[in-house]
Amino acid sequence: MKFIVTLEIFEKLPNLYVGVVVAKEVDNSQDYSKINELLNKYMNFSQEKFDGVNVKQNE
Repeated sequence: MKFIVTLEIFEKLPNLYVGVVVAKEVDNSQDYSKINELLNKYMNFSQEKFDGVNVKQNE
């Protein structure tokens, strides 16, 4: 599998940040409440940790 974000996207949305989560051996036709809980937990953690930080400048 390949995930690509073309330069045109960043031209239209220069402040765009993209995150990717990879999960192996997960049947995405089912609901996994524990996975949803962990994803929400770490999305909130990341939002708080990087609040006010321009991560693009810290590469």
